[in-house]
Amino acid sequence: MSEIVEFVEQVSGLYFRSVLLPKGTWIPQHAHDHDHATYCGSGKADMFVEGKFQRSVSAGQAVAIEAGKAHSFLALEDDTRLACVHDVESAESAKRR
Repeated sequence: MSEIVEFVEQVSGLYFRSVLLPKGTWIPQHAHDHDHATYCGSGKADMFVEGKFQRSVSAGQAVAIEAGKAHSFLALEDDTRLACVHDVESAESAKRR
């Protein structure tokens, strides 16, 4: 695998944006105006908040990310899947701004 594969779905009032990443891929630092969780569905990634290493997340683990906190991830294994999850209303409010 050599490219990022992205999926976006809305199910049962929840918004899911997932990416399938090759090893060594960075999700660039960014922030959201709402709290959300990131779930690691496969592989392993390092999580950074405000540019500082926080922890590694492995398949089956989730981490909370507070609104306004700049965060990024580094995929440590091929086929690492990360999924951002939050309620649909927060996704819709972000689109209205």
